[in-house]
Amino acid sequence: MNKALDITKPQKVSYCIPEWLKIEQIKVAIASVKGRIEPCHDLRQEPIAVVGFGPSLADTWEKVRDFKRVITCSGAHRFLIERGIVPTWHIDVDPRAYKADLIGPPHPSVEYLMASTCSPRMWEHLAGFNVKLWHIFDSSDDAIRILPRGEWHVTGGCDVGLRAITIARFLGFTDLHIFGIDGSSPTQDKRHAADHPNKVKPTFTVDYEGRTFNTTPPMLECARGLWHELDQLKDVRPTFYGDGLIQHMSKFYKRHDDGKPCSIAFVAGPLISDEYRELNRRLHRDNLGYGVGGGAHAKVVQKLVAANKLTSVLDYGAGKQYLAKALPFPIWSYDPAIPEISELPRAADLVVCTDVLEHIEPERLNAVLTDLRRCVLKLGYFVIHTGPAAKHLADGRNTHLIQRGEEWWRKELGKHFLLTADAIVRKPPLIHVIVAPLPAPKPAPAQELVALT
Repeated sequence: MNKALDITKPQKVSYCIPEWLKIEQIKVAIASVKGRIEPCHDLRQEPIAVVGFGPSLADTWEKVRDFKRVITCSGAHRFLIERGIVPTWHIDVDPRAYKADLIGPPHPSVEYLMASTCSPRMWEHLAGFNVKLWHIFDSSDDAIRILPRGEWHVTGGCDVGLRAITIARFLGFTDLHIFGIDGSSPTQDKRHAADHPNKVKPTFTVDYEGRTFNTTPPMLECARGLWHELDQLKDVRPTFYGDGLIQHMSKFYKRHDDGKPCSIAFVAGPLISDEYRELNRRLHRDNLGYGVGGGAHAKVVQKLVAANKLTSVLDYGAGKQYLAKALPFPIWSYDPAIPEISELPRAADLVVCTDVLEHIEPERLNAVLTDLRRCVLKLGYFVIHTGPAAKHLADGRNTHLIQRGEEWWRKELGKHFLLTADAIVRKPPLIHVIVAPLPAPKPAPAQELVALT
């Protein structure tokens, strides 16, 4: 007799590839795919079929013909096309290489909305077809550093079927008709609507409201998580087709609305514009005295490290890296205008940011301070010039784009950091500032969200 699972308890599931491989695949995807997904802010009144590859699709697929708009995931793409139904969109998130073969031959009429986690084999398989990239929302430090700013990160859950439901809402649909998303299998060897290359794993039983279903821990966890995702999609009306655990659970589902606004996708604002980055690169190249002042603060940095027993230091806005050259120990350096150190940095115990913040584009300052907040683990040491610089950009502007006094900076920094009464030392026209993380947990980076109405 199969072991029984408890539907009220979270299931232990693990990601199917190592974390390092996922990160490297995301990098390949960003470089390989030119198109990017865009949301539809105006709600669409027409219904859409969201089609998974669960076993119930074999019994319900003919009803998909009734829908003008269809979004498939996993092997449902091949399954429907072989039966004369061409999806409007197809979505995949699975990072394993076999997924490229599972979807079958690409179709020129399908728009492929693919997560950046997909295998490089997928980009080879879809070469020459209409592919749009999106990113799985992840608030971890690694994800914040690697996923591009200015591109959409979508929420959704631990399964491609759940993601397809969220993507449908991202595209503006609220009348969702859901096929082949079952959370269970009728028999031990029938896990999908058609052949699947994966080795069949043992099933377990789970009881729910008078019925018993065959399932696996990953399938059950997706079934458990679906209702939370639907709670976030406050205006979505789901209709389920076929018979399975999820379809049975839907009969008892009551939306939980806590009255708080929900968001399904985020885009983090860029820290610097392309035009301004190029102006700074030119200035670093043409003016040998630009970006060389970091070494003047080496003694202060050494004292802060020793007094607070800090083990890692980041120079944020490092310029020509003279702080690193002046210290007797190695540090990390970041500067978006210096190609070799332009990748977003890891967080550090001490973050040094000297002669930088006054150079930030005013409309980007909040995004930069938010990223600094991410980076500061224990202390931040900022030196800010409050007046004009002697240097000018190639377009004629003073290189100090922000020329503000102490009180203005105290207010702006106080939105992101903890400042004590004596945190600022005045050495006109400079102010030296010591900051610490706020006592509350750090929120996710400053982001624009798709509002759900």
